[in-house]
Amino acid sequence: MSRRREQALVEVMLRHQVQIDPDDLGAVLDLAAVGIVNGAWRNSPVEDWHSQGRLRDGDMLRINAQTCWRVREIVRRWRGDLGLGPQSLREACDGLDSDATDWLAERIWRWLVNPARRLPTGPTLAELAGSDLNDYRDHADEALGGFAAIAEERGMLYAFWRAAAHGGLACRHWWGTPEWPALVDRFMYVLDTPDDPHWSSGRGWQVTVETAPHQITGRAGLRRLLMSRPWALDSDTAQWVVGAGIGFLRSHVPQLPDDVHEALPQ
Repeated sequence: MSRRREQALVEVMLRHQVQIDPDDLGAVLDLAAVGIVNGAWRNSPVEDWHSQGRLRDGDMLRINAQTCWRVREIVRRWRGDLGLGPQSLREACDGLDSDATDWLAERIWRWLVNPARRLPTGPTLAELAGSDLNDYRDHADEALGGFAAIAEERGMLYAFWRAAAHGGLACRHWWGTPEWPALVDRFMYVLDTPDDPHWSSGRGWQVTVETAPHQITGRAGLRRLLMSRPWALDSDTAQWVVGAGIGFLRSHVPQLPDDVHEALPQ
C-alpha cells in the first residue's frame, strides 16, 4: 500500500470507526495521548508486572486511566506552548517541524519514566518496577522514539492520526476515548438490571454482583468517578468494576463504508 493511500485510510478509520473529525486538533491530540500511553506504558514490561501479580486488574484500570489523563495534559500544555489555537490539525502540522514532536516525545518520556512518579495505587514507579525499571525505561524510550521517528519520516499529521487511531480502536474501552461515556452509561444501566443479558453471558459476572463493595451502592458518585477520574476509585471498587465486565460492554467497531477502498488514492 502506498504511503498516500495508507494515510487516507487512517483518516477514514478515524472518521467512520473511531468517530472523530480527523481535522479536529483537540480531539485528535487527546486521543493520540491514549494511543501513546498504550504503546509506551501498557504494552510494556508493565504487562509482565500485571501477570506476575504486582498489579491487579483494578490497579491497571486506575493507573492506565490516570496515565492517559496525565499524558493528555502534557500534550495540551505542549499545544499551548506552541501557540496552537483553534486551527485545524492540518494547519497546525503544516506550521511545525519534527523538532516539535521530538520535544513532545521527550516531555512524555521524562514523566513516564520518573522513578518518583507516584501511582494512584500508592507506590512510586521505582517501588513497583524494582529491578525492572531500566527495562521499562528502555521500552518507553523505544516507543516514544518510534512516534517521533514516524513524525519525521511520514509527517506530523500522520503520526498523530496513527496514534489516535490506535487509541480509538485498540483502547476503545479506556477512559479518555469517545466510547468511554457510552460504556459507563451502559454499565450503570446493567448494575440495576439483573436480567440484562450481560449477566447471563457465561462469564460468571453474577458472583461479583452479590459482593459489590460499598462504593458501588452510591450510583451517582460511582458514575461521576468513572466518567471523570476512575483513578480515584478505591482499590476494591476498581477491582469489582473490572470483574463485573465493564470492558465487555463496549459496542462493536463500526464498519467502514463499502466503497472506501475504491475512493482511496492509489
